[in-house]
Amino acid sequence: MTGLLCVGDIAVDVTITLADGLAIGSDTDGTITLHGGGSAANVAAWAAPGVPTRFVGAVGVDALGDFLVDELAGHGVDVQALRRADATSRAVAAIVGADGNRSLVSDLAGGVAPTLADYDAGWFTDVAWLHLTAYTYIADAGNSLFRHLTTEASLRGVAFSIDPSAAHLLQATCDRDDVLDAFSGAAVLSPSHDEAEYLAGVGDPRAAAEHLLDVAECVAVTCGPAGVEVAVRGADSFHVDAVGGDIVNTLGCGDAFAGGFIAARVNGHDIRRATEAGVATAARAAALTSAR
Repeated sequence: MTGLLCVGDIAVDVTITLADGLAIGSDTDGTITLHGGGSAANVAAWAAPGVPTRFVGAVGVDALGDFLVDELAGHGVDVQALRRADATSRAVAAIVGADGNRSLVSDLAGGVAPTLADYDAGWFTDVAWLHLTAYTYIADAGNSLFRHLTTEASLRGVAFSIDPSAAHLLQATCDRDDVLDAFSGAAVLSPSHDEAEYLAGVGDPRAAAEHLLDVAECVAVTCGPAGVEVAVRGADSFHVDAVGGDIVNTLGCGDAFAGGFIAARVNGHDIRRATEAGVATAARAAALTSAR
């Protein structure tokens, strides 16, 4: 088994890039572009150059759905799309400031979330690693599938990783103890700094990573230009610096980190080398105007 399975969100990113601040109540000069997005789909796209990758996610029977499937397949991903005739494909509005930082408005309507009824054991064929995002866990119809997939992965001896995705949404919609229980058993948890603080209740990123070792074997807290703090059960924690370069857009950098990290682990590299690969992949993402 040599492949990666990503299950979860896929969406069109409507990226709004501003040279200056947003003029509330008036017009603002900027650029607006459409790209393929969705956290789980982004991870699949960034991992695919290094490891055979399968993606399973839901889209509508519409032009945006066609675009999303074709665009992701163009990255070399085996796309197994669940087409929903009664729903529209998801879109995310990403507002990117002059410093590259982004704010997201996400349509989390459940109609295009994969559900337990969609599950097919064939998804795991030739798979060595499963990646999930909390967007599936948060979705009303996706929670049961999320838990089923982590259980199935454990039974099959397949390592799994989880991206907590969005601290604000988790805090607003979920019980933290339930979240930690759902994430338990992961080989890797890759929260951003604010996600780690929410999950651990600790502000310092290294301390948060170490606290979360009760949940995952390895916790890699991504801290943007401050690099990554990594904690591993039974080993010393360590830091990896961010790779310098132009920051055009931070949208998808965490997904790129996860994709590079996972591909390296599936290919047999140790956690430090995988972290370095993830950081290098994130730097490439930061130089793009899109998430992948």
